[in-house]
This record gives sequence, C-alpha cells and structure tokens, in this order.
Amino acid sequence: MKSVAIIGAQWGDEGKGKLTDLLAEKSDLVVRYQGGHNAGHTIWVNGQKTVLHVIPSGILHKHCLSVIGHGVVLEPQNFFNELKNINSITKVTPDNLKVSSSATVITSYHRLLDAARESQGPEKIGTTGKGIGPAYEDKVSRRGIKVKDLLDKDTLIRRLSSGFAEKAILFKHLYQIDIPSIDEEVERLYQYGIQMKDFVTDTFSLIDESARSGKKVLYEGAQGILLDIDYGTYPYVTSSSTAMAGIFTGAGLPQGQLDEVIGVAKAYTTRVGEGPFPTELFDEIGATLQKKGNEIGATTGRKRRCGWLDLPLLRYAIKCSKLTSVALTKVDILSGLPELKVCYAYEIGGKVVDCAYPGINLYQAKPLYREFKSFEDDFTSAPSKEFNEYLEYIESQLGIPVGIYAFGPDRNQIKMRTDFF
Repeated sequence: MKSVAIIGAQWGDEGKGKLTDLLAEKSDLVVRYQGGHNAGHTIWVNGQKTVLHVIPSGILHKHCLSVIGHGVVLEPQNFFNELKNINSITKVTPDNLKVSSSATVITSYHRLLDAARESQGPEKIGTTGKGIGPAYEDKVSRRGIKVKDLLDKDTLIRRLSSGFAEKAILFKHLYQIDIPSIDEEVERLYQYGIQMKDFVTDTFSLIDESARSGKKVLYEGAQGILLDIDYGTYPYVTSSSTAMAGIFTGAGLPQGQLDEVIGVAKAYTTRVGEGPFPTELFDEIGATLQKKGNEIGATTGRKRRCGWLDLPLLRYAIKCSKLTSVALTKVDILSGLPELKVCYAYEIGGKVVDCAYPGINLYQAKPLYREFKSFEDDFTSAPSKEFNEYLEYIESQLGIPVGIYAFGPDRNQIKMRTDFF
C-alpha cells in the first residue's frame, strides 16, 4: 500500500499522534492537511513525552519528510516555538520539514477576535481561542494571508489591510480591545517570514512527485470527524474539514484514492467543550474513566467529558470518510471496570436509530446499551476471552476490522492486527 490516512473517528483526542508516529516508521512522507495549533498530538517514546500541535507526528523519524499542507492554518510564533521544543529532542531542518506556501496565516487579529467572541459572545462554542475559526473565515471570504505573503512586505501590507477597517470597528466598539497597528503586525509577520523562508515550498507538487515515484504517503488528520465543519455536531465543531474530504482540499491526493483509511477511536468516548454527548457518564464510572485515562486536553488543559463507546456515531464516521478499519485506543482503561457497556443504537422520538446523520438532534437521543462481562487483561499475554468478545462485537457491528488496538501511550504498547504498509 502506498497511501494511508489516519483520521479521528470521534470528537478528537483519540490518540492519532502516537499511531501516526508508529506508521511513520514505514512512511516516506507524513502530511498534515487541516486544522492548526488547536490540535494536540501526544507521543511517548521510551518514556519521553512529546506534544505536537501543527508539526506532523512523523517528525521524530529522521528518514521521514513532514509536510504541512495548504489546508492548515499556521500561526508563525507557535510554529517557531514548537520547532524550538522539538529541536531539543531531534534535529529539524528544511530537509525534513516543509510548509505549504499556500497555507493560511493566523494573525494577532484572528487570535484576539477568537478569544473575545468566546468570552463575550452570546453562545460558547468551546473553542481554544487560538484564532483558528477567524483565520478560516478570512480564507473563505478571500481576505486571508498566505504563507508566501510573509515573504514580500508590500504584498503583506496590502493583504493585511484588506478587511482591517471592519475588524478595527469590532474591536473598538463591540469588544473594547486594543489591537496592534497594521505597521506593527506587518513587521512582526514579515520577520517570521524571513525565518520561515527555507521551509516554504509548493507542497502540492511535492506530494504529487513523491506519490508518482512510489513513495509511501501517510496523511495525518487533526480533531475528529464529529468536529467536521459539515459532518460534525454543528455548531459545536471546528472550522475545517476533518473528514477524509479534507485530504483532497487541504493537501492533494494525486493518485485519486487512499489505499487505507484508519479511523481512530477510543474504547470509550470523550469530548472537550460544549455540545451534545449521548453516552456521557456523570457517575463514578465517568469519574474513573476521566482519572484513569488522564483525560485532560493536551492543548487546552481542560478536563474531557467521558462516556461509553458510541457505535451509532462510529457507523456515521465510517460512512463520512469511507473508513476501512478502526484503531481502538486506551483499551487498558476499561480493564478491571466493575461494568462495561457499549451503545449500539439510540431511541429518538420512539424510533430506534442505529446510525447518526447530519443534523441529528443528539440532545434527544436516548442511548441503548449492550452490557459485557468486564475483562481483566494487563496485555502482557494473550487476550482474554472477554476482551476478544468485546472486539468481535465492535467489528460485527461496524462491518470493518479493528486493525490496531493500543493499551498504553508508548510505541511498544500498540498491537498491530493488520499490516498497513
């Protein structure tokens, strides 16, 4: 197989980073295609923790080229901060990291606007306040700044001035926030552009040439399908295409298809921020999942809401992104629980619904559960009968295999049941 995608199949935080890191060992390119530094991908190698936000999770492999595609929104200061942190672990140069010249830049105005809306607006979405949404808004309204614009001061002044008057009125009269002047922001971004120059390239052609020469390309998604701007639980979503379609729009798929699409899901369900959550637990089991699973956001530091595995949502994710297999993470967190359940369907308005769909009112969904005998595996030996029954039920209900399961954060705590490369 030559092209593989790793996509979050829930509301993000599923453990995509460590799986990307694992598969990157056999990949030539790892491509990030959407989102920004609102993502948090945590990798553990020999007990050492690395948290990545916008730089692809293949960066720890020296043979692998990491690529930030044009569908990503990039905040330059964060990019260089992240680069500095990674350079303390492994050497990163323009030879193993490339940034699309067409990626959209997050400015100070985007960040300030995002934070103001979340703190002063009428409805909390649960954003990270990092400027992601406003940057995508400017991109869609054709006012966005591209990475290539940072390399030319005159272009930067012209592009940054577009729409500034509108933002200035919002900041002054609605949010009462002081903002940098155009000159200050231009100079700040231009200096970052000078530093970034050697990393910048035409990543679309780079991916195309690599694929045509037979190289193995691994696409890394951020967040999850249920946060997709079109497929997610709107309006409590992110601002990019987190589903498989985002690969076509945010990076390019020269060969026209993916050989394997891995949907990453926890063995239970979590969610950060606001929005509906049918299987959310408010009892001792929910508290145990949160504590035992260390369910705290790598980017935000917020506690994650926890609940049982939700198959109607996973069936929906499979259809949204043509998933070919599931990678089930954190199965060790379920081991030893006093009870174990899986939601196989919802009851909505007196009808049984076994697959979610765009616009479904999850606030009205009553989860229907199947109970399982708890397993006591420590994953140092062959899987128990109870654990196998749990996996087999999931596979039978989803119609695709569980190709991977992870029972800890480290590289050596991942069981491969399928050979993807």
